[in-house]
Amino acid sequence: MRLVLVKGVHRKMRTHTKALIGAGIIAALTVGGFFTFLAHADTKATVPAKGRFKKQLAQLGATDEQKAQVKAILRKYQPTAGPLIQQVVTERRALRDAIHAETIDETAIRAQAAKVASLEADLAVQRAHVAHDIRTVLTPEQLQKLKDMQINVDARVDGVLHRIANRIAED
Repeated sequence: MRLVLVKGVHRKMRTHTKALIGAGIIAALTVGGFFTFLAHADTKATVPAKGRFKKQLAQLGATDEQKAQVKAILRKYQPTAGPLIQQVVTERRALRDAIHAETIDETAIRAQAAKVASLEADLAVQRAHVAHDIRTVLTPEQLQKLKDMQINVDARVDGVLHRIANRIAED
């Protein structure tokens, strides 16, 4: 009887872990794109995202002049977006802590979630400004390539979420 109980607990932990991984992937992808922009804006930083951003610009066929313009755009927004991103990260951690507290305080969780939502709305507006300014630098062909790249990323995320859902359903 004890083995069944232990096995049951183990299965619940695995399912819970997979759900958390799925949520983490979604959260990372939500904020990750903007982190990539800011990492590239700081040329002194040695961040892996910087390489991915350069690779994306290369895939678009960006000229040296376009790359310089994009870098200038990112630097322009970094002083306001950088602290905002740090606030989002801090408040998301506080939300995580509220969710995983020993006792459930629904009011505190809702208040923290509202704070995170407000900051993410501010960040979304910042991202829209950055994206708008970058789009003005790109050619129509590059914009189409960018849309195609975004469709591919969405398809990969959908695939990951589908696989996670299937694994959870199988457990």
